[in-house]
Amino acid sequence: MSRFDDLLANPHAARRYLVVVEPFDPALGTTRTLRYSDHGFVTRPDDTPPNTWFDPRLVTALNFERQLFSGGRLEGRSVPGFGTLTLNNADGGLDNLAGMAWDGRRVRVWLGGDGFRLAEFGLVFDGTADQIEFDDLLVAVRLRDLQARFEAEVTRASYAGTGGTEGREGLTGRARPLCFGQVLRVPAVLVDPAALLYQVHDGAIADVDAVYDRGVALNKVTGAPTAGQFRSDPATGCFTLGASPAGTVTADVRGDATGGYVETAAALVRRVAISRAGFADPEDLDAAAFEALDAAAPVPVGLFVETEAPLVDLLDTLVEAIGGHYGFDRAGRLTVGRVEAPAAAADAEFDSMQILEIERVAVARPIWRQKLGYARYWRTLDASGVAGSVNAETRADLAEGFRYATADDPAIKVRHLLAEEAVRDTVLALATDAASEAARRLALFGADRDALRVRLKTQPFALDLGLTVRIRYPRYGLAAGRNLLVVGMTEDAAVNEVTLDLWG
Repeated sequence: MSRFDDLLANPHAARRYLVVVEPFDPALGTTRTLRYSDHGFVTRPDDTPPNTWFDPRLVTALNFERQLFSGGRLEGRSVPGFGTLTLNNADGGLDNLAGMAWDGRRVRVWLGGDGFRLAEFGLVFDGTADQIEFDDLLVAVRLRDLQARFEAEVTRASYAGTGGTEGREGLTGRARPLCFGQVLRVPAVLVDPAALLYQVHDGAIADVDAVYDRGVALNKVTGAPTAGQFRSDPATGCFTLGASPAGTVTADVRGDATGGYVETAAALVRRVAISRAGFADPEDLDAAAFEALDAAAPVPVGLFVETEAPLVDLLDTLVEAIGGHYGFDRAGRLTVGRVEAPAAAADAEFDSMQILEIERVAVARPIWRQKLGYARYWRTLDASGVAGSVNAETRADLAEGFRYATADDPAIKVRHLLAEEAVRDTVLALATDAASEAARRLALFGADRDALRVRLKTQPFALDLGLTVRIRYPRYGLAAGRNLLVVGMTEDAAVNEVTLDLWG
């Protein structure tokens, strides 16, 4: 174990903090690197950077809140973390900070102990500033994690309108479509009417598996297509028809293949983060977490992007399909996971010696039925858009955006008269996987569950979201101990307290 690991394991050890903030200074036209500490700290000559002073102005190193999901739910959109650090400005020495731009600028916090050299400090926060606030004595830096990087629109090229794969004149400036994983019945963009050239993805794909004209499947060929046929060009994300279509053209696609085709939720979150959000692989990613999620949910999903959409919507859609979540760890790396029942072996244990306060909080009603949508049709067709040769069953199917898999347990309704039916539309590709996921969620959310909020006198930064803790307490049926999942936490370095939101 490192000195940092020993420090985390010792609840009585003195803790020291270092902070580096990088606001934009308009006078310099670039960012400034400002360093603070809670005790005064200078790096050694052989440190990087050497002989550097950390001004002892840090009053509160870090108070930070993180949740897997918003609103106390265990599904839906992942939420950013928020927090604060405060600096002593009683002498007015930091008044010049008011003239700098802070929003979105990098903030890092390190934790160490007495006698630690710089390299022995451990990084406990890597995120961004939201804003700063002043009073007569203090400067408060409002913090958030790096999820702000996902608030921007997804990066993709636009058509130049010069013909060929650059599109007809009418497409000038229009963003190109994107396909990730297995997608069905996506609306293809006619980029070159003279050549009957259509595009489904901005870049290379695995293949176009099927093309439909008014719901009628065309035959796939490798040579020049004729009427009733199409030819795929995976390198450009395009296909060509052999004759003018009678109506709406849609396609089944195995999408983005730049760097190799992938189709699981974990792999696609990774792909989108790297190729569309500028994340570095592997430096900016929690590789072990991605591998674990891939092993837990190795099922195909698919996502089609036609209109402008923020990256956060894409990532939410992908992880929601498998009951997953994503966020950032303390080192600022993108990490992922999946909501599971608490593990049999706890990662930490707490009893009345550490528990300062405990309360039961409301939980959602149990569900007795879980319906999951899968095999999404990204362009539905009403009766007028379907060819007369299409049979009635297929005609009805083409009008529906999703097919559904269901898992239910009527016995739950006997115990819980207000038990609910949960319906969620997902981008799962296959019926068997949707059925398995529906059964998994029914087992999770159909069972009787408890939620607790526990305030602990313990050293911050030793636990993380998604871990299992064991709580022993003489109330609430916890005397023998119970394993619970950490779904939220607030860490207060000023008083060495951690408040955990637990579920199980």
